[in-house]
Amino acid sequence: MVTSAPRIREIIDATGIRLRVTIETGARGPSIRLSRPELDTEVRLDVHGADLLCGYLVAARLAGRQQLPDETSFGPLAATFSLTHDPVVRVEIRRHLLDDVMLTIPATMWDRLYAELCIVGAHARALGSLCAASEAA
Repeated sequence: MVTSAPRIREIIDATGIRLRVTIETGARGPSIRLSRPELDTEVRLDVHGADLLCGYLVAARLAGRQQLPDETSFGPLAATFSLTHDPVVRVEIRRHLLDDVMLTIPATMWDRLYAELCIVGAHARALGSLCAASEAA
């Protein structure tokens, strides 16, 4: 079984905020870890959650100053995505709707994170296929 993290990237915006994107594989298949090292916060998403976040980032960008309904992924790595405007425009990620915020992603990072999630999602799906094939063999 593949167990290494084949891809780690760090996104840094103009204000110096860092967001690290890592693919990990484990017993439940591939997952994507998003972390803000300066805040010591992170969240893990499965491929479904990463795909939802990808779409939510685009929807948040198109919403402008309007509200956007929360979006929730389900499963062992469930997450809820929320658009917030105060004090800065950002997407917040929680495990469940009533939990504390686990990770915030300011609007200055959305475009680059969207691109990273597209690439990471493809890698994660390929890793999932490799893991499934090696288990079947």
